[in-house]
Amino acid sequence: MNWYNSQNSAPAAGEEYAIHGQMIVAEPEPEHAEAVQQRPAAIGKRSRRGPEFYKPFHLILMFYLYLYCSRIPEIIPSLHLGMALQPLLLIGMFMTGTTKTIFKSDIGKVMFAFTIWVGVCVPFSVWKGGSFTTWLTTLQALLLLFFMAAFIRSIEDCYRAMFIVALGMATIGVLSMVMGGGTGGGANEVRLGLGSGADTLADANFLALYLVVGIPFLIFAMTLKKGILRVGLFLALVPVLAGFARTGSRMGLLAFAAGMLLFFIFATALERISIIMGGIIFLALAITLLPQRITERFTTFFNASSNAQLEAASSAATRKALFIRSIQMSFEHTIFGVGPGEFMDAEAEESMASGKQAMWHYTHNSYTELSSETGFPGLFLFLYAFWRCYRGLTPIRTRYRFSRVGRAALFLQIGVLMSCVGAFFLSIAYSGLLYAILGISAAYQAAVSREVNEAEAAKARAMAQEAPEPALA
Repeated sequence: MNWYNSQNSAPAAGEEYAIHGQMIVAEPEPEHAEAVQQRPAAIGKRSRRGPEFYKPFHLILMFYLYLYCSRIPEIIPSLHLGMALQPLLLIGMFMTGTTKTIFKSDIGKVMFAFTIWVGVCVPFSVWKGGSFTTWLTTLQALLLLFFMAAFIRSIEDCYRAMFIVALGMATIGVLSMVMGGGTGGGANEVRLGLGSGADTLADANFLALYLVVGIPFLIFAMTLKKGILRVGLFLALVPVLAGFARTGSRMGLLAFAAGMLLFFIFATALERISIIMGGIIFLALAITLLPQRITERFTTFFNASSNAQLEAASSAATRKALFIRSIQMSFEHTIFGVGPGEFMDAEAEESMASGKQAMWHYTHNSYTELSSETGFPGLFLFLYAFWRCYRGLTPIRTRYRFSRVGRAALFLQIGVLMSCVGAFFLSIAYSGLLYAILGISAAYQAAVSREVNEAEAAKARAMAQEAPEPALA
């Protein structure tokens, strides 16, 4: 039985699966139960694939993923940690024979095709040098997907990867409280950012997205750990939520609301009560403790009656103008776009040629960023990858709803949804957090499918051994 062909139908007789610890095993049909009890090793024991030689590289990947998500290499660029680990992981892929693993998943195939398409668009760019640099950035992000496909193989590996993401986001939360400062310029700016200059998290909206996406991973990580570590993960929510609130990001607020709504729909009764009570407490503390400029910004979109509201309304108006212009350019350059990463230059060039004032901004929307810079083919590939990323988790969440396997799928879906909402307000299509979420989702779907197939094979072997021998003629 193919997992993806059966994911939307109820399990037939003899095709039930149970969770034993963290292992998916086939439950025997009633008529075979007694025989199976006599041979417990026939079911639920993962088939051996030889020595787990990939494990050291899995641990290296976890360290690399932590650095990738926490953005520490940007804060301490002199260490070059990420660049030092990539060659080790590439060597590991060749040594373990896993260079083609990414092509076993739809998400991997689509993102590989997307990266190739970004490269195809480079010769048609308004500035080929800038687009080539963007393509190299996309290639590096694709490498992360290759590494994840190669070295995240089991459900336990996926849990570990989710814990590492949670740890990375908790690190960002703590650092933002300790090292964070004003962003956006101006002595009166109170929005929180981390880093300086071109650092990713120096922008308050980027920082908000990372912190918000970290919340479901932190909540799930708390279910994995016990004792003092669980308490530490719970306490890590405090700087993450506080840092998010200090960013004053309306994008972050929308992403947070979308994720909590999805969680509320599939949560237990006790969790729903916790969500409501926690939301009330968080709102009360935010109103009481946040600077007035931040609270005013959260409540302003297009109309303003104060300086903070004026800045927020102006920002919203600029984003609206950029959104409209990026759509116009998408239909003017439908196939190859204006070149990866070149919306700002192309918009300025066309505006000045027609005697208009150039806006000199990125699109602030990943979807119109792709449609205007790589044409509609680039956008469709990107959207399909994220649709498969989200949709592929649904049967896992549904079938194993009340187990850790199902809960992991739910929290991954929340992370995917939050990322997609954030992508609507940020230009992050070519690298960054989105690729980490894609990689974990693809690896998790593959791991669950693999263990289901192993459970089926184990059940088939048990039934075959119980089949009556044919009578001799």
